Amino acid sequence: MYQCPHCGKPAITSLRKAFLGPGAPVPCQACQKSVKVSFPDWLKATLPGAAVMIAALFFDSDLAVYGLSLIGLVLMIGLHLLRVPLVKE
Repeated sequence: MYQCPHCGKPAITSLRKAFLGPGAPVPCQACQKSVKVSFPDWLKATLPGAAVMIAALFFDSDLAVYGLSLIGLVLMIGLHLLRVPLVKE
């Protein structure tokens, strides 16, 4: 669970945060106030994984393409969960 910037209590689960974007605020489970992620933080977490996925397009080997795409996806989700804080709406 990730801490609410309003009340300091657990706000959302990891699964919900993995799909949370800057344009889709969600209510905190404790205080019902809206929380979201900021666009700059979201972008910083998304770009490295997207770059790895784009680099995968330049390989001829299917194994390299699938492997790099998977690495890019894991990198995107991992950075989003670990480095993107919740902010007040």
